[in-house]
Amino acid sequence: MPIFDSHLHLARLPQPLKLAAELHRRGYRYTAVACEPWEWEALDRIWAEASGAGWLDGCGRAYGIHPMIASEFAEAANANFEKTLAELRRLLECDPNAQVGEAGLDKRYAGYEPGGAQEDVFRRQAEMAFELGRDLQIHCVGDYGRIIKILREAGFGIKRPRPIFHRFGGDAGIVKAGLSLGALFSIHADTLRKKATREALALIPREHLLFETDADETFIETLVATRGPKDDVTPQEVAVMLEETLSSGYSCP
Repeated sequence: MPIFDSHLHLARLPQPLKLAAELHRRGYRYTAVACEPWEWEALDRIWAEASGAGWLDGCGRAYGIHPMIASEFAEAANANFEKTLAELRRLLECDPNAQVGEAGLDKRYAGYEPGGAQEDVFRRQAEMAFELGRDLQIHCVGDYGRIIKILREAGFGIKRPRPIFHRFGGDAGIVKAGLSLGALFSIHADTLRKKATREALALIPREHLLFETDADETFIETLVATRGPKDDVTPQEVAVMLEETLSSGYSCP
């Protein structure tokens, strides 16, 4: 069965260009997500090299500002923030199919309070996504209600563009609110850990479900522990891990 990984950090994995070739050979398709400026640059380089070889056919990409770095932009008027947003817009305009994100709120990082830096940074990205008609990859650890409120204020509704709740961890109320905005819900192994989230999955129509690995540099820690430095991990080994992880997600009840 063809499978699609809705959230993968290609630029954070070892030997990403060779991995792109290996995943293409295996028929593994994905959205490659870049969530801070250095990762944007790395993914852009990978895309330029791999797309010409056809290794990214059926794949997509997303560029955004993760809440873990939102405090770097303490105010929406911060000149560095405006420069970063301009570069984000440029990348999106270079690829009319690119998504925005991942972006959102995370209570583990600075600027999480209402009206804080995370909210400013997320709001500006939500507004950009809506303006450009791009789906928005959403990271949320904490206040899903505030995310929904900002999405509505940015203009999201039942029609596209769509919010994509990455590594979804909300309850039935958030599923209902998200569906009223046409949202997609991306399922990760973490999704199944919380009872309220497991129960909420029954409310999500199949066409609104996605599956993901959220694979980044931490994904290969098991291999690194048994094999040594991450550069010794082969693209073939990473590809097998990705396939096994995503296939298990597709088998979830």
